[in-house]
Amino acid sequence: MPLDVCTQFERLALEVRNVGYDRYSADAILHRIRWHERIERGNRAFRCNDHWTAPLARWFLQIHPEAKGFFELRERLDE
Repeated sequence: MPLDVCTQFERLALEVRNVGYDRYSADAILHRIRWHERIERGNRAFRCNDHWTAPLARWFLQIHPEAKGFFELRERLDE
């Protein structure tokens, strides 16, 4: 995943937590990033894959352990 997508994901997830949500959708955050890039910035070349959602959520929770439970995670089959 591109670093800018990770940075945006982290910023938005922290913003959602800071307004009081205890749980939220990682998928909704990724869709918000897609909207920002394609519609607000007019970057029609921007692509993000829905398969990025779970890795982004896991990455976020790894670097923000205080947010445990913020995203619902399914058990990974490769574990």
